[in-house]
Amino acid sequence: MTPGDSRSLASWRRQAVRRLRASRAETLALVARLTRDQVREPRTQDRWSVKDVLGHLMACDEETVRRLALIAKGRDDRIHWFEDMADADRFNARSVARARRLTMPAVLRRMARVRADLIERLERLPVDSLRDPSHAYPVVDWLPEPGWTHERDHAREIRAWWRSQRRPARASTRRRRAAAAPSRSAR
Repeated sequence: MTPGDSRSLASWRRQAVRRLRASRAETLALVARLTRDQVREPRTQDRWSVKDVLGHLMACDEETVRRLALIAKGRDDRIHWFEDMADADRFNARSVARARRLTMPAVLRRMARVRADLIERLERLPVDSLRDPSHAYPVVDWLPEPGWTHERDHAREIRAWWRSQRRPARASTRRRRAAAAPSRSAR
C-alpha cells in the first residue's frame, strides 16, 4: 500500500467511528422518546418489538466484535459469513430469543458495552488490515452494514411506526379542541 492509501484508510476509520457513535446515539435518543409500553409492544416492527430490535442490534455488534477479534488475530478465515438470508434469519431468531430474557436496562447496558468494545477494536486494528486483499471481505466493504446503515434502517422503521401511533392522537385532540371551542357564529 502506498502512504496515500494508509492516510485514506485512517480517514475512513475516523469517519467509521463517528458514524458508529452517531447511529447509536440517534437510535437511543429515539427509543428514549417512546413509552415503556411502546418499547415492549409486540409486532410493531414486523415480528419484533422495539426492544427486540435493540437486542438484534446488540447481537449484530457482538458478531462484529467477534469478526474484528478474528481479524486482529490473523484468523479472518474463521469468520462466519451469512451464506444466505435463511442463515441470517436463523442468527436473528436465536439472538432475539436470547435478548428477550434480558431486562430493558440490561439490554441498554450491554449495547453500550459492546459498541464501545467494537469501536476500540476497530481503532486498534492496523490500518492496512481494513482493506487487506487476503480477507474474504475487506473491513471497509462489510463494516458499514452492521455498523451503522443497518441500525439507521431500523431506526427509520421505528420512527415511522412511532409517528403513525402519534397521528391519530393528534387528530383526535384537534377534533376535541374544535368541538369544545365556541363556533364563530356564536361569538
